[in-house]
Amino acid sequence: MQHFEAGFGWEGQVRHLVRKKYREDLAGLAHLDPQPLARLLRGELVGFRPYATIQWALRLVPFRPLEIYFLYDFDPEFGTDLRVLYARKSLVVPTEDAYVFAWDYLALLARYGRGSFVLTDAGPGSEWLPFSDFAPPAASPMKEVSLKLREELLQEVSLGLVEVALRRMDCGAAEPWSQGWQVIWPLLGDLSLRLRQSERDLEVAFDNHGAGKYGPEFLLSFLWLYINALLRECRQVEPSLPRLSRWL
Repeated sequence: MQHFEAGFGWEGQVRHLVRKKYREDLAGLAHLDPQPLARLLRGELVGFRPYATIQWALRLVPFRPLEIYFLYDFDPEFGTDLRVLYARKSLVVPTEDAYVFAWDYLALLARYGRGSFVLTDAGPGSEWLPFSDFAPPAASPMKEVSLKLREELLQEVSLGLVEVALRRMDCGAAEPWSQGWQVIWPLLGDLSLRLRQSERDLEVAFDNHGAGKYGPEFLLSFLWLYINALLRECRQVEPSLPRLSRWL
């Protein structure tokens, strides 16, 4: 992350997560098959192994242009390490967003490593659950903080603009619905997000499998990241849209 703008401090945070917070959990990955792990994270294993102790390399592309590599290193003498690298084209993504993606994926890998999540070959559920229907009351203030300003900006965005933005992201599908437009994003191999925008409000829903598996704070983090990306791409197409930073 040191190649991102002001990225040295964020790189230190990533290394702290790997070497301190999640180190024991990540050690458990040595006993897991990386193929189903890659599928559940909506990624792929690649042959990039810069040194002999790398057990596997996982490539994740949440959306274009963000591309993240996780290199799992196990050395009998020095133990477990996990390197987080980014494709150079990812440098146009804001530093904080790139960091939060790395943190979210590290937290997921840690959960699989310690056995909190199992490598069950599953996909998203067939039903949509509005976030407000399953999240605990304490999550509502988090949702308001995450979405308030973004909701105001999304009200200024048309379906046509969203469709162009999604093609630029190379992720997700948009379509009209009775009160406005909606977007569906595949977030992980077993998690999808639906965003519905009307003139009055924004409805957030997750598939019923993912809603039951992943915690509200994780779901909100991904929601925040994908809306940020959508708004960035919309503004690339329509520069007259206000910048999110204008309110921050």
